[in-house]
Amino acid sequence: MAYILGEREFWGLPFRVSPAVLVPRPDSETLIEAALALMPARTGPWRILDLGVGSGCLLLTLLREFPNARGVGIDASAEALEVARANADALGVGSRSTLLAGDWRQPAWAERLGGPFDLLVSNPPYIEAAAIDGLMPDVARFEPRLALDGGPDGLVAYRTIAAAAAGLVVPGGRVLVEAGDGQAAEISTFIRSAGFAVEAPWKDLGGIDRVVSATH
Repeated sequence: MAYILGEREFWGLPFRVSPAVLVPRPDSETLIEAALALMPARTGPWRILDLGVGSGCLLLTLLREFPNARGVGIDASAEALEVARANADALGVGSRSTLLAGDWRQPAWAERLGGPFDLLVSNPPYIEAAAIDGLMPDVARFEPRLALDGGPDGLVAYRTIAAAAAGLVVPGGRVLVEAGDGQAAEISTFIRSAGFAVEAPWKDLGGIDRVVSATH
C-alpha cells in the first residue's frame, strides 16, 4: 500500500517511498529512540553516518532531532539515493546531509566517507538469502532484494560494518545497528571483537532485541 500511496510516516514525519527502498517500519523507530536516549545533547554538532541509507528515514530523522548535526548516507542504489535526496529536501535537512553512492561489497568502500563520525547507524540487509522468497508476498515480491539479502546467514553486512567501524567512529562515539529477530547476540560479538563496548540491546515494541548499541 505504501508504494501505491508513495509515502509512509516514520517518527511522525512523511517519507516518500518507491520500490527502490524499503518501506520504513515502526521497528526501526527503536533505533531513533536509542540514539536520542544515548546522545541527550540535542544541540551537539554531531557527525552522523548512515550505511545503507535507503529512504533516509534513519539519517534524516536524526538530523531533524539534532538541529546542529550533519550527516552522510551511502547506498548502493542510485534510485534509492534519489528518494533519499527528495526526502532530505522535503524535510528541510538537505543542506546538512551528503548522500553518496557506496557499496560495502566493494574494496575501500569506507575511504571516501570523510569520517570519523560521532554516530554510525545502519539498518542493513539481514534476511538469509534462501529465506527471502518465503517472506510475506508484499515484501518478497515488491521490496528491493538488495536491501533484504543479508547473504547465506543474514549477517554478511554486519561483519563488514564491524570490520570498518573502528576507522569510522571517534573515540567515545557510538554504533547503533538494527538487527533481525535472534541476531543481536552474534552481531554483538562482531562489534565487540572490533574493540567496542557493547551494551544491552534495545527491544522493540514486540519485545525483540532490535538494536545493538556499542561505544568506541
